[in-house]
Amino acid sequence: DEGEFQRLTNVLQRIAKEYNVSWEYLAKLNRTDPKKIRPGQTLKVIRGPFSAVVDLSDGEITIHSHGHFVHAFPVGFGRDSSTPQGTFKVLDKQRDPTYYGPDGVIEHDDPQNPLGEYWIDLGDSYGLHGTIDDSSIEKADAPGCIRLRNRDIADVFDLLTIGSEVLIRK
Repeated sequence: DEGEFQRLTNVLQRIAKEYNVSWEYLAKLNRTDPKKIRPGQTLKVIRGPFSAVVDLSDGEITIHSHGHFVHAFPVGFGRDSSTPQGTFKVLDKQRDPTYYGPDGVIEHDDPQNPLGEYWIDLGDSYGLHGTIDDSSIEKADAPGCIRLRNRDIADVFDLLTIGSEVLIRK
């Protein structure tokens, strides 16, 4: 029942907020569907937030928790040094985003949408996102955002929360 799913998801959201992680990550960590969580059940938790380092020289994003390595993924980035460097905070996260580019708008469900299924906003129209072209990963051939394979951005989306720190460096 949809009401029960929402109630259980709300429980996970409250726990996740307390530990500064996403509820989606808690569900993955516990290898469970929110519908299967029961009162009194013991859940594994980890205290967040997670952070990320994007190394443009290596074409890689590394996720950390309190300085400890969690996972690394290959990335694509902007051509002609158009990817900004510095420390950023995750400002927003969107599933199935609409693309607003210099050549117009591409709706969220359009197969030509270059953002893939996830957008992690770092400000000033820069962010982390999926791609419709996996061959663009580990290359500098985009306007400046950090691109990940769709399966990888799904994991990063679940790990980073609003306010997570993202360092971009050469």
